[in-house]
Amino acid sequence: MNKKNLSLILFLALVPFLLVVDMVSKVLTDGKSFNVIPNLLSFKSVYNHGVAFGWLSGGGAWLIIITSMLTTLSLVAWWFYGRKNIFASISFALFIAGAIGNLVDRIIYGHVRDFIVLDFWQSFAIFNFADICLTIGTAMLMGYYLVVSWKSE
Repeated sequence: MNKKNLSLILFLALVPFLLVVDMVSKVLTDGKSFNVIPNLLSFKSVYNHGVAFGWLSGGGAWLIIITSMLTTLSLVAWWFYGRKNIFASISFALFIAGAIGNLVDRIIYGHVRDFIVLDFWQSFAIFNFADICLTIGTAMLMGYYLVVSWKSE
């Protein structure tokens, strides 16, 4: 199997897998609060009506439209620029799965279901699995494109 095919298969397998993990984790924690690792990690169900850290709270339909557009643009970018590279495909899969996971929440519930609390970092936002995917995917994409642009100079 060549890299292009493997890259495509990884992307097509990772996105639905990550989406299922996100949705299941949100269902299992919705409306609940409990310690996972005392003084380190707990789950506490909260509803975020905005984006990261509650910014743009009350954005409603605009957040759905903007998120849909950015997700679509990300799919197009993956198709034209990333699908032939395994690392880029994994990066895009993480980003797109995270974006879709939170978008589904916004469409169905009107908010995003967050639940992960870092007990050792009291001032940090409560987040979810989709947010982790978005953050890691974004960091990987930035690193990938910095390296690619650096190599092309």
